[in-house]
Amino acid sequence: MKTVFLLSPAYCGGRRASILLNPKSDAVTTREMRAGRLSLGRAFAFMSGLYFRGKLAYAQQFGAALVITPTRGLQDPDLPFSLALLREFAVGDVSLDNPEYRSALEEDVIALASRIGARARVVLLGSVASGKYVDVLLPILGERLRYPVAFVGRGDMSRGGLLLRSAASGEELEYGPLVAGVRPRGPRPPKLDPATRVHPTTQSPRRGGPGVHPTTQSPRRGGPGVAVSWGHEAHHPRNRARRGIIEPVLSAGASGAKRLDAVVDLRLRPRPRVHGRPRS
Repeated sequence: MKTVFLLSPAYCGGRRASILLNPKSDAVTTREMRAGRLSLGRAFAFMSGLYFRGKLAYAQQFGAALVITPTRGLQDPDLPFSLALLREFAVGDVSLDNPEYRSALEEDVIALASRIGARARVVLLGSVASGKYVDVLLPILGERLRYPVAFVGRGDMSRGGLLLRSAASGEELEYGPLVAGVRPRGPRPPKLDPATRVHPTTQSPRRGGPGVHPTTQSPRRGGPGVAVSWGHEAHHPRNRARRGIIEPVLSAGASGAKRLDAVVDLRLRPRPRVHGRPRS
């Protein structure tokens, strides 16, 4: 069965985004962006950390990955990521009340639904506790839309760790259907076993098997991984072809917001809080 994974976006108004905006930053990821070598997937992994890194590694291991964006609908994770795109995403509100976000996503999901056929499966790797993704996706995809059952009750860090472990072991998670008006809820599951943690510096979990190295290889049969500068330090001298089972829905800039010329100082923009962080 064909599987397409839709990855919820990283927040582009936080501390790590301000590192990318800082013209004096000499972090490896910032240098890559300036040189035009940074992709959307790698940029979001840098800004989000463990959660998005886990989503991307898992999606690339078990199917095709598309990223939900604040202003441009669905995008290929290999889309070149620029400073202008960061500023655009930083002021884009991922909310059903934002017609720019909603219309771009609806347009691309309709195109996706027509391409993958009735027997394909679309898995949302993101929050199902609110309607900001589900209320757009479900009316279009219907029974094809699924979510990882093991996400219920977990926070972002736990989900990221779970996805990295699953990608490294090659064991796909169980998926459940989504029903209109019903938000999956449940008790908090036990904490993940630290002994099975996928190490960021060894390429293998403690109990053997291929791991996920954040700066070299993903678990996808030796394919290119999620190269991320984990520290904010400067690079020290000592120290792809498109993938997937479907054609990318969009090329860069095909739809969504027009480029914003205004400079956004993200260090002065607090992260919005709406009744705390939703859990699913």
